[in-house]
Amino acid sequence: MMQIWKKACFSGLFLCLSGCADISSALNTVEVTPHMLDDHTVAISGSGSGTDSMSSVQQAVFRSAATTAKSSGYQYFLVLNEQKTQVPGPSSSYGSKKSRHTYQLMQPREELTARFYRTGEVDPNQAGVFNADTVLAESTK
Repeated sequence: MMQIWKKACFSGLFLCLSGCADISSALNTVEVTPHMLDDHTVAISGSGSGTDSMSSVQQAVFRSAATTAKSSGYQYFLVLNEQKTQVPGPSSSYGSKKSRHTYQLMQPREELTARFYRTGEVDPNQAGVFNADTVLAESTK
């Protein structure tokens, strides 16, 4: 009887934790759009909703740069320009009659321009140069 109870508790805990993982991924509403400017250069736009942080938008933009670099046959990318902004979100939460608080949601946005390089074309230790494999490996942790 005790073994059945332990298995039931373990199964319940596992289902609860796996549900939390699904909820957190559902709350991540970052949209990323890469546009190739030429064979070696990409402009990436990323924007989140009021529930997303600036760091989650930046991570999504860098993942997109790394994925685009790898799919185009490049190993490295150099960040040429990066611009971060936060704009008021499309909706606000005005609180209740009792609390009388207003919370303004902010939409984090990032624009990134990067140039791609193959192995041997750029010094990987140069400031602003990222290894696509390293960026993709970090994003899976």
